[in-house]
Amino acid sequence: MNYLFIQLNNIDIPEERFDILSIGDGIDVEMYLESPAHLLTYKGEEMTDVVEQSSIREDLGKYDFMGLIRKPMIAVWMDTEQREWEFENKEEADSYYAVKTLSCTNLVQIFALGLWMVKDCSVYSDLSYWCNTDTTYSSKNRRSIQQLNAFGKAKMTFFNSEEISDAFGYMTPIMQIFAEARNNNAPIDSVYSQGTHVLNIEAALSNNGCSFYRILILLQLARKTGLLCEKISWYCAILESLFAIERNHKKNVSEMTAAFITDTEQEKMEVIHSMRMAYKIRSEFVHGSVSSLVGSNAQAELGKLSSEVDSYVRRALRKAFFDENINYEETTEDKKRVREYLKNNYIDFFLSA
Repeated sequence: MNYLFIQLNNIDIPEERFDILSIGDGIDVEMYLESPAHLLTYKGEEMTDVVEQSSIREDLGKYDFMGLIRKPMIAVWMDTEQREWEFENKEEADSYYAVKTLSCTNLVQIFALGLWMVKDCSVYSDLSYWCNTDTTYSSKNRRSIQQLNAFGKAKMTFFNSEEISDAFGYMTPIMQIFAEARNNNAPIDSVYSQGTHVLNIEAALSNNGCSFYRILILLQLARKTGLLCEKISWYCAILESLFAIERNHKKNVSEMTAAFITDTEQEKMEVIHSMRMAYKIRSEFVHGSVSSLVGSNAQAELGKLSSEVDSYVRRALRKAFFDENINYEETTEDKKRVREYLKNNYIDFFLSA
């Protein structure tokens, strides 16, 4: 039997289990979100003793082990396959389990995106542990995918059961976007050095693909940085990509975002004002100038602006990701099509985009 524990940071959840995946017929797999106080189970049986009898404490060390068990985690259980008994050396086993771990941590990363779609947060994972209790293979895995909230900070966020269910719902279109773009990426190469297996994941990524896929790459870049002027710059790029903007970016993005996500004239004017300020901050940043926001309240004002734009992006993507007609390929004809579609279906005034 295999188990994989994937630690989640900066999240608090109710004391219950939330099922993500369950597969039978031939090979059994269970994947679920688990609160620290809840029992670990597989096929309906408690697995606490199985975990305690494995080498998890020794492998992780005192502090990583304590951190893993006191935080919410994604737990994955699966039966041992025949080939797992046949590995000739550790390098072969490491390579096999690295690919399996990557698939699971990718899904966890999508879950973190789903949580952000619900509300601003800084949920991420950077530690996982794999153990096969049959063959005694085990590995500790690090993957740096830290995420920060709209203010550029790590902060604990509570998600109730309804919000977690909503996050699962947002995972569906996101998984579809990544799946369709998979063939655009290069094969992931690896380095095996002194008993450590390293996957060069980001080097394999390509931004060639549909607009929704490019938006998700930009969104991850925005959420990774704590430098607020950079974060705001990525948010602006997301909205440019979403609306297929080609010119007059500041005016068109500001007004199209307002028309797309708001219902009242007052809120439209507020969004336009904030987006124009965001473009001013972006221009100063990308051209190497100092920020026009100065004084003792400058950082607080920048944080407030970043939070507002983060909210606009979230509201826009909630609508867009469930309407495949807004997704487009990077061709003149398809960009024209999506602008016409937005004009006819969402935006009550259309600009010279």
